Amino acid sequence: MAGRQEERRRCAAGRVRRALTLAWAGAANSIRDSAPSRSALVLALLAGAALLAGCAKREFYLCGSITIASVLQHKAPQGNAVMFIIAKNRGGVPMAVQRIVNPQFPVTFTITPADLIVPELPADTPLRIEVEMNSHGAVGKPLRGDLEGAHPNLVYPGDRRIHVVIDRQV
Repeated sequence: MAGRQEERRRCAAGRVRRALTLAWAGAANSIRDSAPSRSALVLALLAGAALLAGCAKREFYLCGSITIASVLQHKAPQGNAVMFIIAKNRGGVPMAVQRIVNPQFPVTFTITPADLIVPELPADTPLRIEVEMNSHGAVGKPLRGDLEGAHPNLVYPGDRRIHVVIDRQV
């Protein structure tokens, strides 16, 4: 996964370098052919900045599914159940939260920018996906009888095949 993201980053960086080189070459030709032109330099800088902004700005999303272990299916809250899907950084700080009322398993989810707590999360931020399910509606403070699960590995913004199994009872 990390190798694929690194490859995308290198490709984007190469496109930006090529575009900046062409923009600067155009500005240099303009200066050499006539009196120095501030507008040509400004245009070259603006073109580079626009390209960099376009490469850095990616839509945040995480997609996947959630199932519940068969030994816990009979312990899942029936009616008034709330499930929280929480994306936390390595330090355990929540970066995004999605709330699903009365989930029907298997649950598919897509965490989008609307679910972000921290706006404009960098695309290379590793995240841990945790799921909490209860009947009291509070997140972050599990009570006795609440159900939990977590993805075993770190995920990254853009990952699409995240699978979490709710496999623990508090």
